[in-house]
Amino acid sequence: MRKTLSAVALILVFVFAFTACSKDKGPQIEPQVTMEQVNTSGEYVARAYMESLFTDNRTMFDKCYPAGFLEQLGESSGDDLYSQYRSVLKIDAVVNGTASTGYRDYTIANGYDEAGMRSAICFLAGCEYSEVGRIQIQKVSVFFSKGTESVTADFYYVVYEMNGSWYMLEGCQNDVEF
Repeated sequence: MRKTLSAVALILVFVFAFTACSKDKGPQIEPQVTMEQVNTSGEYVARAYMESLFTDNRTMFDKCYPAGFLEQLGESSGDDLYSQYRSVLKIDAVVNGTASTGYRDYTIANGYDEAGMRSAICFLAGCEYSEVGRIQIQKVSVFFSKGTESVTADFYYVVYEMNGSWYMLEGCQNDVEF
């Protein structure tokens, strides 16, 4: 009887140890996006956008948009988009990194007006309808710390593929969660 109880106790110890070790710890910080990776996927362009603002990398920020897009936008509005976004995202914490934590294709099947979004992209980017490929909503988690406190914040962005390269469009203002 004692041997049986010892064996059961030993098995329970292993089961609890194994389940504690395999617990999901949530998203993990990914290596920083390189300049070569920026336009290769929706995931990278969304992460590069966030990383560029938090690390003050204007060159990377500019690469998140099609050539000439930011200049055209600045001429029409008289504003510097990069400076505006940087000022909004100033925080009193250390940014430890980012991770791509999901995406959703911007399609009719997922409940989105794909044709309307495609037309909006064409208008804003000055491209032809046929040049726009996939459109996605990317979820990017940003990891912050201040002292001993750690916080993860999720951001959702619309990104699109144009002629084989991926670009930023805008942040999602609606109730997107996935």
